[in-house]
Amino acid sequence: MIDHRTSHSPDRVPKPLSERLKAETRADHSRAETHPLMAAMVSGRIDRATYARYLGQMRHVHATLDAALRAGAQKHGALAVVVREQYLHEPAIRADLATLGERAEDHPPLPATRLFCGRISALAEDDAVALLGTFYVLEGSTNGGRFIAPAVRKALGLPAAGGPGSGTEYFEPHGERQRERWSYFKAALDILTLPASECDLIVAVAVDAFRGVHDIFEDLMHPPASSRGDPSRPGPIVEFPARAGEEAPTHPTE
Repeated sequence: MIDHRTSHSPDRVPKPLSERLKAETRADHSRAETHPLMAAMVSGRIDRATYARYLGQMRHVHATLDAALRAGAQKHGALAVVVREQYLHEPAIRADLATLGERAEDHPPLPATRLFCGRISALAEDDAVALLGTFYVLEGSTNGGRFIAPAVRKALGLPAAGGPGSGTEYFEPHGERQRERWSYFKAALDILTLPASECDLIVAVAVDAFRGVHDIFEDLMHPPASSRGDPSRPGPIVEFPARAGEEAPTHPTE
């Protein structure tokens, strides 16, 4: 169950939605972005198989969210304001998998991925506008992706330049227009006129999304016992020990 409690009072001017999302998800955001899997990518210690499995799981999440957002934008004005094809990233993940010589179909969802996708689908039915919280989290990750992409390409021997065929389109889908498109995204959120209760739910959904992503990272590094005997599922536990004196790197995301 997603817990949402109002932070509004009758005599207080509400913060812009993008500011609330940034402030009220900070702890869960930090927990996800400092996970050892992310640290391995940004420090260039990721291996090809683990990177492909990561992309495979995130493809399920984006495929589910992209479909829900496209459908929701046809019915809900708030979603229509924010949803643009440039923010829907499942095709970029498919392209990256193809560059790695992988098929998307060879990466079935892990338990945490199935649960996260299930929550997205449930919201799409019950309160599609609340998916703006998930949308914020996943689109916001493209800011940090600019720092991850070069390290991944170097570690895996992929083309040094980004863009199509680089294997890292998912991390930097907007190229040089990253700042411009993120600013547009936040501005679109902030012009919405939504009830306070809806804004509270959007923030709660964003918190849940960060936790969902973190749980996927955990499943990738520590595959559930039920998946280890299936050759189509992830292999042994993945460990990324830090170098001496190294802390998990962080990167600006907004």
